[in-house]
Amino acid sequence: MSDSIKTISILRKSQPVDLEVEEGKQVRFYVKEMSGAQRDEYLNKTAQKSRLDDKGDVVGLKDYRGLYSNLLSFCLYDAEGKLVPESKIQEWPDAAQKALYEMANDINGMSKPDSEGAEGDEKN
Repeated sequence: MSDSIKTISILRKSQPVDLEVEEGKQVRFYVKEMSGAQRDEYLNKTAQKSRLDDKGDVVGLKDYRGLYSNLLSFCLYDAEGKLVPESKIQEWPDAAQKALYEMANDINGMSKPDSEGAEGDEKN
């Protein structure tokens, strides 16, 4: 038995990001790590959009609406510390949503929806 004690942080990771909301005007937002409850709710919402094969394995999505904004609505906070509503995020351009989604994926340790399986299959 080892005498070393492992320390696990329960502090949520956070990454500041400035969004240009008007020409020349930036506002600070924060992409934060989800809590366990937020993660579970996000995964349940995502599972409802999954397309399954005859064996019950996930083979894709049947509904792509809100793909980026769904995740962001659980981990994107404004300067006052309030979650940004999904409806507001949906108004933003695709490029902004995509960049924030990638940050959220990274900070939450989640894989991208189309990266791991597809690339892994091509290598074999």
